[in-house]
Formats: sequence, structure tokens, C-alpha cells
Amino acid sequence: MKILMTYPNLPLMYAPALSVGLFNAVCKQEGVEFKLFETTGYAEEYKNRHILMFQSGANRGVSQSHRDEDYFVIKDPEDIIPDFVKCVTEYNPDLILIHFQEDVVQMGLDMLQSIEHLNIPHIAGGVYALSVPELLIKEPLIKMICRYEGENVVRGAINAFRNNQPFTSIDGVWWKDGERVRKNKPCELVDITKVIPDWSVYEKKRFQRPIGGHHFDVSIPMETYRGCPYQCTYCNSPGTRDISKILKTGNYMRRKPADIIEKELLWYIDQGYDLQHVMFIDDSFLARPKKEIFEFCKMWSKYKIPFWFNTRIENCEPDILEALKEAGVHRMTFGIESGNEEYRTKILKRPVKNSVYYKYFDIINESNIPYSLNVIIAMPYETREMIMDTARMVNRARGYDGLTLAIWQPYRGTELRTIAEEAGFVKKDDMTAGTGFLDLTGNFSIKMPKPYIQPEEATNLVRTFALYAYYPESQWHLVKQAETNVDVYNKLMADYRSKFFPGNYQIGGKTRKTCLKHDASSTYQWQEIDKVA
Repeated sequence: MKILMTYPNLPLMYAPALSVGLFNAVCKQEGVEFKLFETTGYAEEYKNRHILMFQSGANRGVSQSHRDEDYFVIKDPEDIIPDFVKCVTEYNPDLILIHFQEDVVQMGLDMLQSIEHLNIPHIAGGVYALSVPELLIKEPLIKMICRYEGENVVRGAINAFRNNQPFTSIDGVWWKDGERVRKNKPCELVDITKVIPDWSVYEKKRFQRPIGGHHFDVSIPMETYRGCPYQCTYCNSPGTRDISKILKTGNYMRRKPADIIEKELLWYIDQGYDLQHVMFIDDSFLARPKKEIFEFCKMWSKYKIPFWFNTRIENCEPDILEALKEAGVHRMTFGIESGNEEYRTKILKRPVKNSVYYKYFDIINESNIPYSLNVIIAMPYETREMIMDTARMVNRARGYDGLTLAIWQPYRGTELRTIAEEAGFVKKDDMTAGTGFLDLTGNFSIKMPKPYIQPEEATNLVRTFALYAYYPESQWHLVKQAETNVDVYNKLMADYRSKFFPGNYQIGGKTRKTCLKHDASSTYQWQEIDKVA
């Protein structure tokens, strides 16, 4: 049996996809062929978020010494369909698995259209299929969708093929029977400790990672926690978690204990990966019992491979940070999203007081572990002053060395999308703007009346937010001028870069100087990196 994984992707989103690694591993366990076709490398420079972030002064993780071509063979987006048709024709798969996320739904449909005449069975999955299965199955080109997790569905499809049974007989799928949609019974939740993602379908370049001013040749993603306990309305995780309740398949929240994480780590080493860095791709890495955190840190301390994770600010207790440092943590990322306490509590469902954030920022800064912050702007009911509150919070944080800006996109399956629809800010049938959080060029999906933020205001704030977040409020009148005055903007940006980017980037084996705002001499980050480089 031959399976083709088709992965329409946003341009230059180069982190290997977890689903690809998992399905490749399942296919190897079952002894079937697996091939990947993805669109990640088909890009135009203006769509490269990493370049735009660097130009706006928000991100120091992009090395000026590395070009896109160092990570990809950049291809013309016009070649996606011809290359896909060629791949399918030559490989002649027995089954196509196609991943859908809202930003690239049309691209995925165009790809299926291009091979419709070949009549190859397919199963459509991904976050879009999870969030709005009714919409996806309505598409004329879509014949079958994976209703939830994919590992057991893929295994079921393989067994059906071997037993000469139709793919429509497997659990966990919806399929079309003429005009009728048949809904097969759901699969049981996956035991995430049983399959180690296999990244062998990706070329070596895909494991390079510029992060925090350092270039890693081999950085792999690892999942240790599937699910998230929080209720954030801008995220699809709460909805994904709740599906298991609706389907009555059990508790979606699953974690890998330290011994399983170690087993996975050693497997990668045995496979010949010269690991320099690990990206823990959990929604919130520290949202687990303290005992498990300390067990992980004790285990990882034997290897001290630098690692990154995303988590919540209020989970960073001093003893936890100390244990993470001993284990070899490289850096952390925190989502602030909004610095307005009332908005964050009532609309985003993140009921944490600003005073709590400030307390933990001091603790985090004292630990000297490098970290970056995430911010979303132009959300439903958000005003300019609320965005300024976010800038005040980032300014108060002081210790961050990277800032990720995102223009809110109304992704289906999130509560915030529903809020926007009910307010009339987004039409029910509207798709996202098409480039998701990659788009920092002023393409807005939300239309709100004043006094809520307007597209032109938001566009200006995207360009200048890093300046508001850096300069004291006494100088904000100059930053305000910079929103529309190019000369003032260039002058402030030059001054900002000279202060916020005080050192050279680390390329190759050694680091020259520091590029961290919170410690301008030597830092934990560079001391640890030089030790392992």
C-alpha cells in the first residue's frame, strides 16, 4: 500500500508538522509506503513573516547572515499544482491524506480538483476538519473526513486496504453516500506514548532553527502533552478538548511521563539525529503537576540538550525555573495577547490580574532565562487604548528579547470567532484573510465601528508596536508621530536597534557578545550555549 500525505501549508512555516511525523511512524509500523507533498517552500518574499518581523524590530531571532535559501529551496507558488499533479501521477498512491487549516482551505481544494479525474480515495483532516466538519464535508470535492485524531484512522485505513474492505468502513470518519453524510463511530483516543513521530520524510534543512540569536543545525519538535487545560477564546484548543466529551471518548488531556520522554529522546539519538536543540510543541508546557515538572527536569539534566517551550507566565515559580535551568532550558515563550486586564478576563477568558503578571515577570527576569512574548492586536471589541495597555505590559516586562505580533484572525472553532459573528464584526460565511498570523501587511478580516480599532490604525500599530513596547511612555508622542511620519519612524527605529540589538548574532560554533535586553553583559543563555556548542 502507498499513502501520500498532502500538506497545504503557509509559506515558509518550516517547523515539521507533528501529524506528518506521526503518520509516517504509523505507516512504518504497519509496513506500508509513505510519501509527503507539502507547499511550505513555495513562497514569495513579502509573505515571509520572519522578514516582516525583523523589519518591524520585534524579533531578534532572525539572523541577517542567513537567507531563506539557507533553509529552503524557494519555489514559485505558481508551480504548486503542476508539481502536485506530477507527484501524484508518478507515485500513484492508494490513499491520499490531506491536511486542512483555514488559511489554506482553498489551496487544498484546488489541489484535490487538479487530480479529481484520477479517482484516488482521500481522507481530509487537520484543525479545520476538527473545528467545522459540517462545512468541510459540504465541499463537493471532499468525500471523506477524519473526525478527530488521525493515528487510529490511518491505521484503520491500512487494515481495511489489506482486508479488501472499503475505507468507508473504518471508525473515526465521516463520508458521503450520495447526498447523505454517513458518520461512523469515533475512534478511541490515542495513547500518545505508543508512537514516536518519525521525521525522516523531511530533508535535513528543515531541522535548522534560528532562535534567540542562535543558529541550530538540528532542532526537532517533541510533543509531551496533548491538550490544554485553559479556556482562551482565541485558541482552538478548548474546542478540540471538548470534542472528546461530545463523542464520549474520554479525557483528551494526555501527558507523557519523564521515562517516556527520555525513551523518545534516546530513540532520536539512536536514529542518528545530532540533537542541538528541542522544541516542545505543547500548548502550555508547565500546565502539569509540579511533581511531573521536577521529574522531567531531573531526567533531562542527564543530557542538558537546550530546549524551548511555550507556557503561561503565572506558572513560572522560582523553584521550577531553577530546575529548568539545571535541565538546560534554552528559552521560553509567553502569550500576553492583551495587557488590558478587564478585556483579557471578560473577552479572552484569561482571568489573571496584571499585578500577578508583574510579580512573575520579576521572578522570570531574575532567573535570567531568555524569553519572548506573544501579542495579538485588532481583536473583537478592542480599542486603541487597550492595545496601548498591552504595550505598557510589554514595557513593564523589561526582560524579553523577542516579540511576536499577530493580527487577530477569526478562525472557526474558536469562541472569539463566535463573539465576533454575534457582534456583526465578521460575517458567518467569511473565511480568514488567507495568510493567517503571517499577514502583517494590513489584511484584516474584522470590520468594527469606532471607537474599536480600525484597519488603518492597526496597520500603523503593527509597524510601531515594538517602539511603544520599548520606549518609556514619556516618549510615546514621538512614536505616535512615527506611525505616519517615515523620517521620525526611521530615526526612532535606528535608535531602537542600536539599543535593543547590542550584539552580533551567533552563527556556527561561537557567540559574539550578547543580544539580550535583560542582561547586557553575559547571560545564562549564552553561557549555556557556549558550553554545548
